[in-house]
Amino acid sequence: MSEVLLAALRLSMDLAGRTVLDGVALTADAGEVVAVVGANGAGKTTLLRACAGLLPQATGDLTLGGVDPRQTAPERLAALRAYAPQHPTSAWDYTLTELGSLAASPEAFHHWRERFGLSASAARRLSELSGGERKVAHLSLTFSALGDAFGKVLLLDEPTTALDLCRAELVARAIRASAQAGAAVLVATHDLAWARSCDRVLVLSEGRLVAAGPPDTALTAELVRATWGGS
Repeated sequence: MSEVLLAALRLSMDLAGRTVLDGVALTADAGEVVAVVGANGAGKTTLLRACAGLLPQATGDLTLGGVDPRQTAPERLAALRAYAPQHPTSAWDYTLTELGSLAASPEAFHHWRERFGLSASAARRLSELSGGERKVAHLSLTFSALGDAFGKVLLLDEPTTALDLCRAELVARAIRASAQAGAAVLVATHDLAWARSCDRVLVLSEGRLVAAGPPDTALTAELVRATWGGS
């Protein structure tokens, strides 16, 4: 039996008087990639941020690696999970070498930078990179922060957005490799084709979980039409 590394029950969140998450329940097991899909504004980003422990005001039951991330010290939480936002930013215009020096393991950052096709860009500044290159530079930080993936949780918000086909495939392989190494992976994505390759899919609509299960049962034609519209 797989170990449940992330679990939520009745997870809810209000922002500016609007319910963004409404009683969401989920689990993510070691070795599993779980995709979170839904239309714009469905609550995907809020769900990932809540699971990462970044929204302490979220209500409901939540455990990550055996602790409540909303009540766990940041240094302890950093040893249990790695999180990549959809639009990562940096306050300083670092070179890639300087960015890597911020990583817990600069050697691991260098490994991921090369794996994601940035091996020849060490001296370039973030402002000199394309949007996709900046994305994988920050993903290199995230994967290096994960370190040994066994027993940890990887939370990724739209990790392949703005990436070309080659780098998107490299990131997808890294996600699957992290799960195979024993991590539980929760990924928010608009890419339904990629979501169908995941172990399970959670479908959000207006903050509510409307379907969950293997891709072939969660992403039925009827549900896709009801959630995203179209014929």
